[in-house]
Amino acid sequence: MKRSHVLFDIAVLAAYLLAANPALTGIPLHEFAGLGAFVVVAAHVVASGEGLGGRRRAGQLLLNAVLLLALAVCVVSGVMVSGTVLPSLGLYASGYHFWDPLHAVAAKVLLAALLVHVVVRAPAALAVLRQRKKDSVRPDADEVPGF
Repeated sequence: MKRSHVLFDIAVLAAYLLAANPALTGIPLHEFAGLGAFVVVAAHVVASGEGLGGRRRAGQLLLNAVLLLALAVCVVSGVMVSGTVLPSLGLYASGYHFWDPLHAVAAKVLLAALLVHVVVRAPAALAVLRQRKKDSVRPDADEVPGF
C-alpha cells in the first residue's frame, strides 16, 4: 500500500461522509454528491487493484461484495427516489414507496459495512502513514555518520 493510495482512500471516505449526510448538505447536494461519491468509490475499487477477488481471504471477499452490492442498491434506489437529479433530466420514476425504504436499508447496510472496512484496513493505512513520517524526519546531528 502506497501513501498516495492511503490519502486517496481518506478522500474517498470524506466524499462518502459528505454524500451520506442529507441533513447536513440538503437533499439536492446529497443527491449529486451521492453520484459523485459513487464515481469516487468506483475509482477506489479500481485503484485497489484486486477489486472483489485476488488473493484475499474469504471474509474480505464477502465484505467487499456486501459493500459493492449495498452501494449499487443505494445508488439505484437513490436515483429512483430523486427529487433533484431525475427532474433536472426531465425524468420521473414511479414506485417511491418501494424505492425509498430500500434506499434507507441499503444506506444503513452500506454504513455498517464501511465501518467494518475502515476498522479492518486502518492498521495497514496507519502503518504506511507512520512509516513515511519516520522516513521524512531528518536525523539529529548525533545520528549522522561522520559527525
